[in-house]
Amino acid sequence: MKKIILISGIIGPIVGSNQSFTNTINGYLKRNYKVYHFAFFNKNNKKYDIEKLLKNKNYKFYGISKIFRIKNKNKKNVNFITLPKSNEIIIPESEINYKQKLFYYFYNIFETLRILFFIPFIKPDLIYSYEVFSVIPGYIISKIINKPLIKRFQGTFINKNNIESKKINFHKKAYKKDCLLNVMANDGTKGDIVLKKLGFKEEKILFLLNGLDERMKNKLNKNNINKLKLNLNLKDKDIVLGIFNRFYPFKRVDRAFYLINELKKFINNPYLLVGGLGGPMEMPIKKYVVDNDLEENVKFLGQIKYENMKSYYECCDIVLILNDYANTGNQIIETSYLGKETIAINDENNSKYLNYDNIHYINPHNFLEDSVNQVINIYKKR
Repeated sequence: MKKIILISGIIGPIVGSNQSFTNTINGYLKRNYKVYHFAFFNKNNKKYDIEKLLKNKNYKFYGISKIFRIKNKNKKNVNFITLPKSNEIIIPESEINYKQKLFYYFYNIFETLRILFFIPFIKPDLIYSYEVFSVIPGYIISKIINKPLIKRFQGTFINKNNIESKKINFHKKAYKKDCLLNVMANDGTKGDIVLKKLGFKEEKILFLLNGLDERMKNKLNKNNINKLKLNLNLKDKDIVLGIFNRFYPFKRVDRAFYLINELKKFINNPYLLVGGLGGPMEMPIKKYVVDNDLEENVKFLGQIKYENMKSYYECCDIVLILNDYANTGNQIIETSYLGKETIAINDENNSKYLNYDNIHYINPHNFLEDSVNQVINIYKKR
């Protein structure tokens, strides 16, 4: 049996998302690998779902103590974040801060030393670095023990306009490190172009769209869907929109609220379901709801388990995918497969690969007018 060391830092199988991570591990387990997973979170952290993985005898988890968990003491400050305008473009570089840089250097040392301690006992055949923070430890270990390194990225913060930016220099260092193979998700961020600009040839780049999770193919019980609609109080709603994302700036969840507020002028009872993990935009968005009397038009669902996502899609007349960046992800693949009416910001990549009648692409510079028109057109056709 071959052995692989997978290094992931704070990346892991987050509840309600990131099934690509779990599928990566399962892929190696099915191919008769023993997976030694080194991560910077505790196995009991409720943010992550590794319970099923832990039941597999060939999966070994090396996490951290609970004492390392950092609580956000400045939570109140997010009330003062100003929401962007609907047609404003937010780039992900704006989310990089000095804390991330400090963690990058700390984690490089911490994880390298920790893995070196376990190397004589594991004797791996392959090193797999999942995302930016894990590349340097993986690279150093692979060189010391002379074993191949695979790097896996879910997209990139680097683009042609910021490739020399000092703010993302530690990302650039990770992308540049040599390896056997770069696995880069085709999520709309054009990571293949970035890797080629940094010197990698085609044979060292695996550039793929995310796959469709098997759970999306499961048949749903109509009675259960009707019960869910009843629980969500959707019976008297004229149209139901859904957005399922984290409350982070470039995810642009705020646009859904501008849209529902505008739709009230044209449709009697529009409704918005909002599901996903929290983030710095959550409190200002909730304030916007109160300030604009949208309490009767919005329901915050909180975190949703992935196995329930198909049911929530079925409750929506339209799914919204409004990121400014990385818009060719799991959700648009899922709604394409399900034939669910979807309004998505055009990142010039998703419209190229996923050109279906149920996906309606919107120019972010004219978001509000175009999205209102699309919703009204869909509403009239029902």
